[in-house]
Amino acid sequence: MISVYFLIIRRFIFLVLLQGLLFNRFDLFGSFDPFIALVFILTFPIKINRVTFLIISFCFGFCLDLFTNSLGINAGACITAAFVRPYVLNFVFGSFYDPHGVKILKDYVSESTFYQQILYLYTIVFIHHFTMFSFEAFSFDLTLLVLYKTFINSILSLIFCVTLIYIMIENEK
Repeated sequence: MISVYFLIIRRFIFLVLLQGLLFNRFDLFGSFDPFIALVFILTFPIKINRVTFLIISFCFGFCLDLFTNSLGINAGACITAAFVRPYVLNFVFGSFYDPHGVKILKDYVSESTFYQQILYLYTIVFIHHFTMFSFEAFSFDLTLLVLYKTFINSILSLIFCVTLIYIMIENEK
């Protein structure tokens, strides 16, 4: 169990620094940024208590807010993504989903279809981005802009997140 917490702390620090120092400066056409830090929420161990997961996700988002001066936008989006993650896992993986946390990341990847993997990843990324851009705009007048930015940034983030997750799985073997 100590190794799981060590892994969480290591990913926390690595992904906050990676997002804050590198990917926040990555501007595609001036307004599109990949959000690689979502890998932390996507790959968080299931066997950890849900309340602990929500608290850690809030702290993770708060640390990202410190890098971007975004006044809680990332914290709100991260905690929303963390809150809906068990429901998305249950919806996407169905009876394959293990709420007790016996399975690890490579089991989900090796024993599920490609469509399930992409659906899980894109759903969480989309929810996170939609929440983040909704908090940023905070207006119903900008709904089309929020949806446009959510869609483009979600696809960009999905590409980077999938790449990083597969690198992590290869290192886990």
